Amino acid sequence: MRGLLFLLSALFLLESTDGHTEYEHLSQHDQRIIDKAITQANEEHGRDKHLDFASILHVNPEKRMLNVILKPTSCDNTTPSVHQKDCKIQDQARPQVSCVECRGSMSCFLRKDSPKIKQIMSECLKSSPPPVKTHLAGDVTLLSENQQQTGCLGCI
Repeated sequence: MRGLLFLLSALFLLESTDGHTEYEHLSQHDQRIIDKAITQANEEHGRDKHLDFASILHVNPEKRMLNVILKPTSCDNTTPSVHQKDCKIQDQARPQVSCVECRGSMSCFLRKDSPKIKQIMSECLKSSPPPVKTHLAGDVTLLSENQQQTGCLGCI
């Protein structure tokens, strides 16, 4: 029985990370990045058809990197450059675009230019993320003065 539960939970995890997430189920942060990618890709590579969100290929939250795949849709390129849920993705149509967002910087390339895409992702993964300020228990906070006060809680 445990083996079956383990198998089902593993299958659920694989299902949830296969990259085919619907736009509406993404966080607002990811939706903003995807809308930015849609706008840039349609300006640079959109010809006749509107390019729209197809999937997320790679996510690295620690390095703040997201790789989004955009594909042509049934809508003309005259539609607004944001996600259009009424436009149907045409999986086999060209051009297909990969947009890599790394710490606020967006780069969009045709998927056939995979060496450029890999180079951008590699550079993003190699670069060090900005330092994250962490708080240690008992440490000074922004609300306290530079010296830690001691004593009973009612006296401080």
